[in-house]
Amino acid sequence: MLQPVSPQNDLPLESQRAEPEQSKRDEGALAPLRVPAYRAIWIAYLFANLGVWAQSVAAAWVVTSAQASPLMVAMIQVAASLPLVILSIVSGVVADNYDRRRIMLVGLGFEISGGVFVTACAFLGYLDPILLIMSILWISLGAAITIPAWQAAVNEQVPKRMVGSAVLLNSVNYNVARALGPALGGLLLSLVGPAWVFLFNCFCYVTLIWAIWRWRRALPERRLPPERLYEGVVAALHFTQYSSVTRLVMARSFAFGLSASSVWALLPLVAHQNPRGSASLYGLMLGALGLGAIFGSTQVGRVRQLLGSSRLISAAAATLALMLVLIGVSSTLWLLFPALIMIGSCWIAALATYNTSVQLLVPDWVKARALALYQTALYSGLALGSFLWGHLAETMGVHGALLAAGILLLLSAAVFLPSRLPELDPQGTVQVPLPRMAGPSFNFDPQRGSVQVSIEYRIPTERTRDFVRAARALRKLRMRNGAERWSLYRDIEEHELWQEVFLVRNWLQHLRMLDRMTISDKVIIDAVMTLHAGEAPPRVRHGVSYRSAPRSKAAEAPVAQAEERPPMEGKRA
Repeated sequence: MLQPVSPQNDLPLESQRAEPEQSKRDEGALAPLRVPAYRAIWIAYLFANLGVWAQSVAAAWVVTSAQASPLMVAMIQVAASLPLVILSIVSGVVADNYDRRRIMLVGLGFEISGGVFVTACAFLGYLDPILLIMSILWISLGAAITIPAWQAAVNEQVPKRMVGSAVLLNSVNYNVARALGPALGGLLLSLVGPAWVFLFNCFCYVTLIWAIWRWRRALPERRLPPERLYEGVVAALHFTQYSSVTRLVMARSFAFGLSASSVWALLPLVAHQNPRGSASLYGLMLGALGLGAIFGSTQVGRVRQLLGSSRLISAAAATLALMLVLIGVSSTLWLLFPALIMIGSCWIAALATYNTSVQLLVPDWVKARALALYQTALYSGLALGSFLWGHLAETMGVHGALLAAGILLLLSAAVFLPSRLPELDPQGTVQVPLPRMAGPSFNFDPQRGSVQVSIEYRIPTERTRDFVRAARALRKLRMRNGAERWSLYRDIEEHELWQEVFLVRNWLQHLRMLDRMTISDKVIIDAVMTLHAGEAPPRVRHGVSYRSAPRSKAAEAPVAQAEERPPMEGKRA
């Protein structure tokens, strides 16, 4: 479990040496499109996004044309975001433990059923704002099931070295549709009415379901049974507590979504209140956002290399804030459209960087849940912000609400300016499971009772400070991967003898910890091991609680080495 490991022994150098020219070709932004499965899904995803954006124009215009209040218009964004806030973490647990392809098909089935319902209501003449918002809520329920599995499945569609490019291409896809879909929706809306736009969206979804249905790939091998729902949620929250990357992405995306949501919530009203207001103008405004996002997508990689991920996010947030202020103080179209193009560029720069950071800096075993938590934070900001700006628009006007949103975003960008995300390194999260351990020789239940792991190190006095410093990273590693408690003790008689003690929920969870080991984790362990003195490696002991004995034989089963909780009075690093 704790043998010294050199990072270079874990990296896939063999394949890199064998195919250096192939590796160079794989570095291009368009490299993922050379993978047939990804290419087919990407094209179908483009059609689906075209339908979604065309439908969004029709939906917003139906509510606005019904003389609904600004709050009712903003509730469209709330309905689109709320299921993603509430259900994403549950969907993430399922996506991390089961076949992501099947989960996507189930979620897409929900989405198309909601689309069929709203289409039928529109053709029958029963569509009103409340019914439309309820239908959007149902469609968003399907999206909450689909999105965590969809995003985490990117590394199943392309090799890991292409994941960053694939994430960016998915963002380009989404924003190409954002540029063309609203204009198409506005055109269809003016020619044939909203019912046909909703029907068009249903047909677009069929293409995506067909592409996912045809996708065949090798399922990753699972050596352990799936986590139960509660266990999976607890593991995700535990990981997030000790993962600075996930916490920082969640905090920044929530603050970003809270203010940036004003664009999506209030843009229909900006178009409607303009002297030239029409469905076509609203579609052109959304098209300007999409064009800006397409341009931003082409520059994200270059600017990220120049500024780094954190500064890119801060610059994008600050620029978007200034554009919101500009829209808030002016309604002139020749200023409005350039501002919307800049907003689209800043939006994609921030969100693509958030998504890529989670994709490349979080290990696969919790990737869907980490992405779900990121989406939860982002859509919490979008839902809360949409409600807030819609409410403020009723009291201080649409332009006043946009001005307030811009000022708030500028302040949040200044607050998060000192924060830093690590450099993107996809190799560090490659899982390298440790060998399976044999269980206790006596009868026990692997899902009951805690497991105590104690490791004895011999650290020379002159290395004490370095050891304690290295142990801090070791503590985060253990807690991130599933330990419930962790402590470090120093023997009061033999000063060079140290003992690391951590507690795991049960034996099955302990085996999962071994499976979750990554290259970055083993580098941390290696750093601690180099400080150990002596010819023999550190002594490792495992003890299971007496509570792990089967209930029917509890009285007969031997009491294990450790009690339910180890003493915690020692010095803690």
